[in-house]
Amino acid sequence: MGLSGCRIISNPRDDLHAANRQKAMTNQDTIFQKLQPVSKKTRVVSALKEAILSGALQSGDQIVEGKLAQQLGVGQGLIREALIELEHQGFVQRSPFSWTQVTRFTNEDAEQIFEIRIEVEPLAFTLAGQKISREQIAELWDLVAKAKQGAASQQLDVFFENHLAYRRKVWELSGNRFLKEALERLVAPLYAIYLMRADFNREGLFQTIQDCIIHQEETLRAFEGGNSQEASRIVRNFLQQMKDSLGSRLLPTKAKQ
Repeated sequence: MGLSGCRIISNPRDDLHAANRQKAMTNQDTIFQKLQPVSKKTRVVSALKEAILSGALQSGDQIVEGKLAQQLGVGQGLIREALIELEHQGFVQRSPFSWTQVTRFTNEDAEQIFEIRIEVEPLAFTLAGQKISREQIAELWDLVAKAKQGAASQQLDVFFENHLAYRRKVWELSGNRFLKEALERLVAPLYAIYLMRADFNREGLFQTIQDCIIHQEETLRAFEGGNSQEASRIVRNFLQQMKDSLGSRLLPTKAKQ
């Protein structure tokens, strides 16, 4: 009988192995996601931030996307993404399709921000305190601990990163996205200014840091006690104190002499 007349009987083991291979491939499709090309963007953000914090780029300096892309050997789109991230962090100010510059802030600018912030941010703490869980309070305590570690080791970037993360967590917990977005735009540049002026008036800066830590701990104790109005009052008083001391704490030492 020729081969055409033969009935081919499959091996059950082969079928099982094939099924297992197919299942493994299917599982990998769900386990592994496409890798995002974020490494270059991260390096660009770090390079620009370092240039700003070191003083190589000064407050008010213009940043030209095309020129910077050529200098760093990356695409202009990647530069734009990095600048958007830095704007989110408060290090640059952007006008779409017009210009980007290193954040320029005067004490008058900061005072105007605080005038709004004093009225708005306590509301976020009131709303967050009304719905916050024990687990979320624990998350906030963890951020406070990290901020304290940064302060103790005089790593200002670590302190301000975690202090701002604490505020952002509270804004998120408020449940009001419009309030969160408004505070993001208002507050982030202030934290960048503290870092950009880290070489000036360090005594005042570190006193501010200690005040920040104390007020964070007080608001958390109010949250733990279920008193959202007390948390709001603590925040309002702290922000008013910060506004009143701007001239003595934010001005560079040379400018006060």
